[in-house]
Amino acid sequence: MNFDVRARTILYARHGSHAYGLNTPTSDEDFKGICIKPRDYYTGFLFNFEQQEHMGSKSDGVDSVIYSIDKFARLAADCNPNIIEILFCDDSDILKIDEFGEELRSMRKLFLSQKAKHTFSGYAVSQVKRLKTHRGYLMNPPDHVPTREEFGLSEEHKLSSSDIGIVSKLYSNEAAMLSAGLHRDIVATFSREMAYHAAKKRYDQFEEHKKSRNPARYVLEEKFGMDTKHAMHCVRLMKMCKEILETGEVIVKRPDRDELLGIRNGSMNYDDLIEYVACLEAECDAAYNNSKLPKEPDRVKLHYMIADLTERYLRKHG
Repeated sequence: MNFDVRARTILYARHGSHAYGLNTPTSDEDFKGICIKPRDYYTGFLFNFEQQEHMGSKSDGVDSVIYSIDKFARLAADCNPNIIEILFCDDSDILKIDEFGEELRSMRKLFLSQKAKHTFSGYAVSQVKRLKTHRGYLMNPPDHVPTREEFGLSEEHKLSSSDIGIVSKLYSNEAAMLSAGLHRDIVATFSREMAYHAAKKRYDQFEEHKKSRNPARYVLEEKFGMDTKHAMHCVRLMKMCKEILETGEVIVKRPDRDELLGIRNGSMNYDDLIEYVACLEAECDAAYNNSKLPKEPDRVKLHYMIADLTERYLRKHG
């Protein structure tokens, strides 16, 4: 059974750079929406629907995802940055909304909690790690496939990645191995194996990075020594995290647009950016410690509110 997802969409809005006010002439258009499935999708077992995607950036420059209201609510209750923003976007970025979408928007603050610290800030930290990794590739790229011989290892006696993982869980470092009574030669060999596997993993990741990297983003990396678009979004996420924890609001349309676009255009060098993000992270920690938001959202309350909204929609539309 198929159904007209767009016809049953209760909220459809701009997302991404256009919603943040950070779009450039080359920015793709992103949209996200929420729909309510027909009753048969709730009462039977043959039909399933979680989301409909249209990833058209290579053809029409438009990316769109429409979530079922139940999947959306689960993700929003976890304070997923890409999801919770839909409820807080600027009114000018809403393309479609009905009475049920309005009602969902009216309960948006019930989805917020201190989990924002771990989602918004956590995602930003992961992006910083990617920035550091990519900068390492830029400044010191692997120039050949590592060999076991380079690390003083034979081809006859090898440890697999799983073997190394098991031993690493048992012993945190060489000193721990020696303290446990392992012979120095064994410890030295294991250390060389670890070094070889780390070098091989870095080389493989670098090769995969070269295949999959966005050409336009690579131009930014070469020009500024980092992916400045990633840098901009790291700062944005940290600032939004602090705002949520301090004010209980998700400010999607960015008032700091000029600063953020400046970062994207190279106003901050790599070292200053890393220091700035570290300061913002410390501010997020402080905001978290003083936040008046609940530790977790009231999922039971949200469950029954979403169930009631869904049931009323189904009585009207089937």
